[in-house]
Order: sequence, then structure tokens, then C-alpha cells
Amino acid sequence: MRSTRMSTEPPLLAIEALTIAFAGAGGETRAVEAVSLALGRGRSLGLVGESGAGKSQLALAVPGLTPRGARVAGSIRFDGEELIGAPAATLRRLRGARIGTVFQDPAAALAPHLTIGTQLGEVLAAHALGRGRAARRAALAMLERVRVPDAAARLGQYPHELSGGLKQRVMLAIALIGRPALVVADEPTTALDVTVEAGILELLAELVRAEGTALLLVSHDLAVVAGLCDEIAVLYAGRVVEQGPARAVLAAPAHPYTAGLLAARLTLDSPLDAPVPAIPGGAPGAGPRPPGCGFAPRCRRAQARCRAAPPPLAAQGAARVACYLPLAAGEAP
Repeated sequence: MRSTRMSTEPPLLAIEALTIAFAGAGGETRAVEAVSLALGRGRSLGLVGESGAGKSQLALAVPGLTPRGARVAGSIRFDGEELIGAPAATLRRLRGARIGTVFQDPAAALAPHLTIGTQLGEVLAAHALGRGRAARRAALAMLERVRVPDAAARLGQYPHELSGGLKQRVMLAIALIGRPALVVADEPTTALDVTVEAGILELLAELVRAEGTALLLVSHDLAVVAGLCDEIAVLYAGRVVEQGPARAVLAAPAHPYTAGLLAARLTLDSPLDAPVPAIPGGAPGAGPRPPGCGFAPRCRRAQARCRAAPPPLAAQGAARVACYLPLAAGEAP
């Protein structure tokens, strides 16, 4: 999804110095640490990184869905309105009507005891967007728009009667029926097979583009982000290590971690018996983290200063990178 929008208007979503931390027996773990991002109207931003990088916690903080017990600091402004510390009523008002959310597991996100029609209707009723026959017509139209076959019959069905791909299409319908300004999609195709995944991603791109909706997409798949997003932010151990235009970052990654992620992929041209490439070592676990760059223990380029203090995000070509020794274009990590 590519946008040609050029504007000096304030971003729709502005995240400043966001930190999300959890207390544990071994001390506090910062799932997200000092992250700042901006997303304009009608634009798309992909958050990528390994499991545990903090991307889902960051994304779910936007609609106020951070788990209980989390300590959240910093600022999240949506359309000029501060969301951190906002009353629960404010967040409920925004969710569904102004911010749509697509979760990893539609089977867990959908209410098992309510029909599909009822769940779509509840979104409309909660935000005074329609009731009764008007709500049914709107729900039917949205199911048809997300290409649910035999949509009229699906309105009366329950989630367990649908396949995984149809459940995710219903989740898309619920996220979009209020015509939100922003959609947050957290690994929306994790539980789907490759063929269904491609269809869902194509549909998401088409719907968001048609409505001029901003998209915040969490994904572990760099190819997905390259195809869907204008911008990319690569997270490692809760921090942004590289950020910029998706095509520029993926064509010439400057951070060794980003380059490692790109190298750790099999392609259609890979031999069937080829080993799966991997970045040596593992991501930090729970608990307090040592000072310095979180990636230093896995980086062959690391020096003493890398272990002493985390590098700031600094301009590197079209992007910004948090690395004291960024890669030159085409250089191996």
C-alpha cells in the first residue's frame, strides 16, 4: 500500500518516549522502552522484530489494551487527544468508532456465544451508528465487502461454525464497520495457512487504501511489511533500532539486526535441504537488561561502547538507525 499524500498536518498518531514495563520476581522488565513513532493519516507503519521484541505491547497500548499490571509512561496522542491516563470511557468511545483492532487469534477475540450479526451490530450500537434493520443492512454490506461468501447466512452463525480464514474476515469487518481513522493489526494472519494469509493481507491493503485509513501493522514477516507499509520500525529488546521508509530500509539495512532478519529467510529459490538461516544467540529474556545496545551480545561488530550505553537513533540515509557502527549499503552483518 503506497500513498502519495504530502502534508504538513500533525500526525494522526504520535507516540513519544513510550515505555511499558512489568514487575517480576527478578525485577522490572521493560517490554517497550523510550519508543517514539508517528503515523500520518492514510499512511501505514509496520512494526517488525522477533518474538518478545515489544511490538505487540506497543501496538496494543494505542487502543488502551495493555495488560493489567503494566506500568505505562510517555505519551500516545491520537488525533491530538492524549490516550495514556485517559478515562476508560474515552478509550471505549475511540475503540471501534475511531480505532479498529484486528487481533492475532480471531477465535479468542470473537465472543463464542454471540452470532456474527450480533457482534457486528454491537459495534454499531455502541457508537450510535445504527440499530435494528439499519444495523443488519450495514453488517451484511460489510461482510460482503470483506468477501465472506453467503454473507446473509453468516449473520446468524456463531464463530465456531466458521473456518479460521472466515473468522479473520469477520474480525476485519468488525474493525472496519465503524469506518475508523486508524486500524491496529497485530499479526493478523498468524494462525492462517499461506493461501488464506495472502488473501487476507490483500483484502486488508485494499480496504485500508479505499477508506484512506491509517494502518499500524505488527508482523514478523518482512515481506508482508514490504508489500503493505509505507514506513517500517524494527524493534529489538523493546527499542527501535531502525526506522524509515520501508523500501529504503529493506533495500539497504543499516542496523546489523535488520540485516540479520533479512538474511534469515528462505526463498522460493532456496534448495529444499538448505538450512534455515538464523541470527546467532537469542533475544534477552525477562528481567532487568544490561546497559548498552540490547543486540550487542549477538553482534559480531560490537565494541566496548556498544555495551556501555544504548546508541541513539541517528540519521543514516533516508532512515534512522540506533547503531554506533552502522552497515554500509550491501555490507554483510
